[in-house]
Amino acid sequence: MLSNKISNRLHLIFAFITLALGLTVMTGWWTKNLTIVQIHADFAPMVFNTAFCFTVFSLGLLFSDRKNQTFSKVCSAIVLVVSGLTIVQYLTGVNLGIDKLFVDPFVSVGSVISGRMAISTAICFIMISLSRFFKKRDFSSHIIVVTVSSLVIGFSLIGIFGYAFGFNSEYGWGSFSRMAVHTSIGQVLLALAMLWQLRVENRLLPEARRRTSVPSYVLIVGILTSILIWHLLILRDQDRNRRVVQIQAESIKANITNIFAPLEKALQHMARRFAAGAYENEKMWYADAESYFTEFEGLRRLLWADQNHIVQWVYPLDRGGSKLIKANVSTDAAVKERMAIAESEHRAYLSKFMELKTGGKGFVMFAPIYNKDKYLGTIRGAFLAKPVFEKIIDLSGYHLTIYEDGHEVYSSGTADAVFARDWKTKSRYHYMGAEWEILLIPSPEIIRENTSSLPNLVLFFGVSISVLLGIALSFFTRARDSEKAAKEAFEWKQAGMNSVPLLMISLDENTVIREMNSAAERILEYSTDEIKGKETPAIFHDLNEVIAFRDKMALQVGKSIELGPEYFEYFFKLGYNRASEWTIISKTGRRYSMVLSLSKILDEQGKVTGYLGILEDVTQLREKEKLLKEQEQKILASSRLASLGEMAAGIAHEINNPLAIINGHVSVLRRVLSQKGVQDGDVTKKLDAIESVIQRIAKIIRGMRSYAHETDLTSEEVIAVDTLVDETLAFCHEKFKSEGVELAAQIQPDLKLRGRPYQISQVLLNLLNNAMDAVAVSPVKKVSLDASLRNGGIEISVSDTGPGVPYHLRSKIMEPFFTTKEVGKGVGLGLSISQGIVQAHGGKFYLDDNSTKTRFVIWLPQEKA
Repeated sequence: MLSNKISNRLHLIFAFITLALGLTVMTGWWTKNLTIVQIHADFAPMVFNTAFCFTVFSLGLLFSDRKNQTFSKVCSAIVLVVSGLTIVQYLTGVNLGIDKLFVDPFVSVGSVISGRMAISTAICFIMISLSRFFKKRDFSSHIIVVTVSSLVIGFSLIGIFGYAFGFNSEYGWGSFSRMAVHTSIGQVLLALAMLWQLRVENRLLPEARRRTSVPSYVLIVGILTSILIWHLLILRDQDRNRRVVQIQAESIKANITNIFAPLEKALQHMARRFAAGAYENEKMWYADAESYFTEFEGLRRLLWADQNHIVQWVYPLDRGGSKLIKANVSTDAAVKERMAIAESEHRAYLSKFMELKTGGKGFVMFAPIYNKDKYLGTIRGAFLAKPVFEKIIDLSGYHLTIYEDGHEVYSSGTADAVFARDWKTKSRYHYMGAEWEILLIPSPEIIRENTSSLPNLVLFFGVSISVLLGIALSFFTRARDSEKAAKEAFEWKQAGMNSVPLLMISLDENTVIREMNSAAERILEYSTDEIKGKETPAIFHDLNEVIAFRDKMALQVGKSIELGPEYFEYFFKLGYNRASEWTIISKTGRRYSMVLSLSKILDEQGKVTGYLGILEDVTQLREKEKLLKEQEQKILASSRLASLGEMAAGIAHEINNPLAIINGHVSVLRRVLSQKGVQDGDVTKKLDAIESVIQRIAKIIRGMRSYAHETDLTSEEVIAVDTLVDETLAFCHEKFKSEGVELAAQIQPDLKLRGRPYQISQVLLNLLNNAMDAVAVSPVKKVSLDASLRNGGIEISVSDTGPGVPYHLRSKIMEPFFTTKEVGKGVGLGLSISQGIVQAHGGKFYLDDNSTKTRFVIWLPQEKA
């Protein structure tokens, strides 16, 4: 008993925990307690508005079990307004003041704008608050609550895992303000509370309305799986962005080297001129030094120190330059060690970073002067770091920081700490004795520019398919339950009616006969066609008895009554429609004593649309038993077919339209990728996967239709090879043309085989793409596709003029995940999958070792005429 009470109140426990969480964080903001608000320095804070929404929504959930739902809906409306305004701010870029409405934020780490809740948090709040307005005890409300709760749980779990495993869980949202870890936990608790409350409420419903468990579980698993696949694609896209940042970091290192190399060359040139005696006096050196100042950004001072490290010449003399003359420059620790190495190695070197006497942080580059191994001193150039780095590095969209010996020596700005943790790229720079660590952090705008829309499309269609599948399973369950209930009802009827032979006659609203059952036809000796369209009771009733009964009713109501609808109207008003006894005359004149029960058939507005008359002949019980059994079987079969037909029609209507939209989006994606020249094997593979899922769902629909109409469909068919090849080449013709690759096909006519055309086309398309990649670097770019009869079957080959497969790799190319392509251009599954498809068709797939070209062969059995 205690466990049942706890189980029935578990959703309130979840709501209470979330309420405590919201109140605690709100208190943390009021008291400026960073530990409560942020938990950890690397974590995003839970902003005040988020804590406020948790508090308000939890209060509404705690009072949602009452009959009056006003308070609960008001709480949901408040949460909807706060989160909705936040989304409006993200979409429009307009600050509505909602972020600082309650408190002035004192921490902004992990937020795009100080005090603003993450976009994922706002969307989760919008979904759960809207779902409260659909809180009804019907099927659609059930699906909405389960869908919303599953989405919130999935998104929140990703947020938790992001902190646990160190990846950016907010990457797929287009805004990189992260959901706080305690926000994620609170969202999970709210979603679980909603699901558990739904479970408790379903226990109170009738048995037929509680059969939603399996569809709900399927829906939950489907949505969570879709979110998992979505985030796996997000992580792949995220990894690609990291590689882009890494490439940018390497580019920056190359730019630094490109600016230092001319500086090094210039100083060494001046050193050589010194060694050659080109500078006869100080003025000549000044003229040369002045040209260096014009040419090199960031150069603050040039000087010449003799072999005893005593400064002799300085340019310019202003800003304390004159004080350096006759000074010893070997005492500076930042320069001394590196200068000694430069003298010993006879090459230019860079000092460590230091505060320059001209002001600002910079470094010194010095080149030793040697004349036939005789040391004559050094040429030194002092450079200010900031103008040097700002000139040589394009930092648009990036934050750059340079460290030396663990100390920051240059920074282009600061980035958000949480965002920096997820996206920072470190690399080492070594040149002319410099030992620097370069830290590069992209801005959110750079990441958004390189973000793909494919994961979001997969998520949308995955969730849509999960919802439709849940609805389909619910329809199926209801149809199965209806069939079972109908069967049970007819079994009970059969038990009660086996001993009662009944005649059933259907009339329209004008008392004209529509049809009658076989028992009536047999006993009355009329066929339905004979009496259909004729009025009753003039056909087989004793007319004298009918007239006498009419006169009796006329006497009761005090007016004359016409035979027809008026006769039937008073028949019901006076209560004679129940078990009145009549004499029935068959076509041959045989008379029967029958008990008549007459019922009205009404439409939705209560208007009479017909009558059903049931006549019982107590002398024909056995015949009536047979009649009832036949009638029951017909009605049961009609009910079953109607249920199945309704289910198939509903599913086809609900699924075919989204499938068409999905297929259209896939086609658009392919066309856009082709037009932009993007060749991404992973994207293509995902598009193929989407099309495969579409075909699978379509096959399910066809199967259900097949069951309903008792047909037999199969996926295999007779394939004309020339048609198959033409359709396949259509997919890649433009691609070959744009790459300058000649594509030739030679197909023997009238070749036919049996199989699944889309699978064979998949194999051919894979081989053609591989061939095009192989000839990319060849002087002659040609790919050939040939098909002919050989060895009792059909041989289709694809050959190219590429460099060929190395002999030592030929035994491995069919292995899964083995690829000779560069990283990011292939995963090594194409040939393995192709081999599996061909073998499943009873054929062979191999690399022709006897061919001078790279030639892959597909051999398939020929379809016999």
